[in-house]
Amino acid sequence: MVNCDRCHRKFSSYVALGQHYDRKHPAARKPTYLENMASAEREAEFKSRARPYKSGRSVIKLTVFALILIIAVGVIAYAALNPPTTQRTKAIDVGSVAPDFTLTDTLGSTFTLSEYKGSSNVLLFFNEGLACSPCLQQMQSMDQLNQQFSGLNVVVASITADDPSSLSNWARASGPTYGRVMTDRSLQVARAYDMLGYSMHGTAPGHSFVLVNTSGIVAWRQDYYPPSMWVEPSQVLTGVTTALGA
Repeated sequence: MVNCDRCHRKFSSYVALGQHYDRKHPAARKPTYLENMASAEREAEFKSRARPYKSGRSVIKLTVFALILIIAVGVIAYAALNPPTTQRTKAIDVGSVAPDFTLTDTLGSTFTLSEYKGSSNVLLFFNEGLACSPCLQQMQSMDQLNQQFSGLNVVVASITADDPSSLSNWARASGPTYGRVMTDRSLQVARAYDMLGYSMHGTAPGHSFVLVNTSGIVAWRQDYYPPSMWVEPSQVLTGVTTALGA
């Protein structure tokens, strides 16, 4: 508490005492210390009011920094888990001579690619087979295009890396009626056609179509994986038709 040296009233602050002097003792000269003490009080009050504001600004800055840090970590994690894909050169592509091979189909008959040279186009469908439900559906769906493929002189042959017995059991129960289904257990054919670089695990073909024309040349190739393990049959037909100029 501070006292007025004229009327001896008590006040809670020097600022209040100064206001009292202005109202009650306007003609009197204020003590020198009064102005100094009142200024000190005002400055102290200003600082006390500014402190929460500064604290609030600090909290905001910390929050923004934390958000930026979280976003940065997320971007780095995404980049690490999803490295940019580079366009790799395919060993076998349009214009390549199609590697010859002989495989056994699910009916026990042999299939030799070169035997179709000069007589039929061959559409090879490399896929994961029994481990991939969409791949099995894709093989079945190719039956829908049998009439169109026949009109284009195209033979359809699906190639998986499955156990021959298991693949034969599936083919007998649910396999395509017209297309040939074969197993490339050793992956020798898949490697010859550079299929393992376009697969989910690198241990089986992904979801690729290769059209070999009657001259034994690759006329069309489409690797649908990544990202797809299923494609509308009409898309395949369009690719084949365009490649053959039909």
